[in-house]
Amino acid sequence: MKRLAAALLVASLGAPLGACGFRPVYAPVDGKLAEGGLIEVSPIQGRAGHLLRQALMQELALGVPGLTEKATLDVTLDDNLARLAFQPDGAASRSSVLATGQYTLSGDRVSIKGSADVETGFLVPDSPFGDIAAQTSASDRAMRVLAKRIADDIRLQFASN
Repeated sequence: MKRLAAALLVASLGAPLGACGFRPVYAPVDGKLAEGGLIEVSPIQGRAGHLLRQALMQELALGVPGLTEKATLDVTLDDNLARLAFQPDGAASRSSVLATGQYTLSGDRVSIKGSADVETGFLVPDSPFGDIAAQTSASDRAMRVLAKRIADDIRLQFASN
C-alpha cells in the first residue's frame, strides 16, 4: 500500500515539473548531453577514449564563451601505463597513467589546435586483480582531468582572441 502511494506521488509530481519546462542540465536528449550545444565531440578510440569523450561532452555542454557557431572537436588520445617503482622481487609498487590529448576544434570560421596532458599515479596492490582495478580507476581519473584541461584550454584560446 505504501509503495502504491509513493508511486502515485512521484507520478503526480512529474507532470508539473515537465509542464514548467524543467530539464536537468546533464540529462541525455536524443543521445546528446545538451540540447542546442554548439560543440560536437567526435568519437575517440578505445575505452579511455570513450570516457574522455563523455567527460568532454559534460565539460562543454554549457558552451564556450565567444563561440557562436557549430564546431566539431576531434581529439587524438595517447595513453600509456608507466611502472615507476619496483620491489626487491621485481614487482611494480608504483605506477602512473600518462595521457596526452591533441585536439582540433574546427567550424566554418573557427580553427583551434592544441594539446593537454595529464599524469595520474597509483600504488600497485599485491593482488593481480587489484592492479587491474587500480589501473582502471587511474585511467578514469586521468580522462576526467584531461577533459577539464582541454575544455579550459579551448576557453582560454577563445578569451585571448
